[in-house]
Amino acid sequence: MLARRCLAATANGSQHLQCAAGLSQLSSSAYGVAGGGAASAAVGGGRCYAGSAGSGGEAPADIRKAFAYCVEQVKKHDYENYLWVTQLPKPLRAPIFALRAFNVETGLISQQAKSEMLVLMRCQQWWRDAVNDCFKGRPPEQPVVTALAEVLRVVPLTRYRLQQMVSTREEDLLAHAQPASLEAVERYAEGTSGQLLLLQLEAARIGAGSAGAGGGSSSDDGSGSTPSSGSSPAGGGGGAAAAAEHGAAHLGKAVGIVGLLRGTYALGSQRRVYLPADLCQRHGVGDEDVLAGRDSPGLRDVTLAVASAAKQHLDDARRLAADVAPAARPLFAPAVAAAMYLQALEQAGFNLFDQRMLRGAFSPLAYQLRLKWALLRNSY
Repeated sequence: MLARRCLAATANGSQHLQCAAGLSQLSSSAYGVAGGGAASAAVGGGRCYAGSAGSGGEAPADIRKAFAYCVEQVKKHDYENYLWVTQLPKPLRAPIFALRAFNVETGLISQQAKSEMLVLMRCQQWWRDAVNDCFKGRPPEQPVVTALAEVLRVVPLTRYRLQQMVSTREEDLLAHAQPASLEAVERYAEGTSGQLLLLQLEAARIGAGSAGAGGGSSSDDGSGSTPSSGSSPAGGGGGAAAAAEHGAAHLGKAVGIVGLLRGTYALGSQRRVYLPADLCQRHGVGDEDVLAGRDSPGLRDVTLAVASAAKQHLDDARRLAADVAPAARPLFAPAVAAAMYLQALEQAGFNLFDQRMLRGAFSPLAYQLRLKWALLRNSY
């Protein structure tokens, strides 16, 4: 019963509300794409994920349906990222869609502004328990959880990272307060987008948390402790793996911060402000100014400071690109949309409420062309 309530709460989320996880502000409808029909092709025609069991045969029907559901959720709520995931090698699409669907589902819970807080907290607890059950081999019957369990059967993932994505959002729900500082904003981005990007590397068997060609079990001990960043990757290529992890950590912060900036106006419907409180106070910006969408020199100064932090993390991630293994670079594709938004914001004089910014900052066609060019060049 609780699972159904959690699913209902998740499914009723606003498609266009930019959540703090960094979900794409533009849904598939903004790109003129109809839903349905492409899910099977997007994950490689329904074959067993990553050729698991070595047979290359058809996956069971429930597994195929679970991955198809993940594809549709990402396509509906996170279309900018859906576009590049479909361009990945087929064996990698399924786990990345599963992880991104997990990000979507847990992120949408925090958008249920009209729901009772108790229900929202129970939903977060349900997801925490579901993650643990996945690692115990008895996942509850929910499509995203089913897909995650299948991913875990093939490749290890760090349980801590999945749990951190849930707990970061849970703490945000409990606090329901403006971040105290830019450092607090960065911690939120690290706990959500940052963990997601690191999990993607693990799914691709890249990074210190991966386990080479082994089977699918947790790469931590289940204690919930922070994974060590100093361990050597089992898959070899330690320098490239370390660069990928370091770059993903920076990019995760950049993408997360950009997501909060993009969602400033939409999040006003929840009376949520994610601009740092200390910067707002320093520049004379009140909550009501932000919630009402009132531009001011002070607000532009705050926006400039936050955007500059995102740009610094983006630049740091890009500086590591040459050291990142070529096979890992497509996983850094979220850098494209983040860079385009920051460029548009600068052109708008750091006015978050400029009409161009409210319309999405850049056109769908421009994004698709920039993304295609980056993928062709294997760069980000």
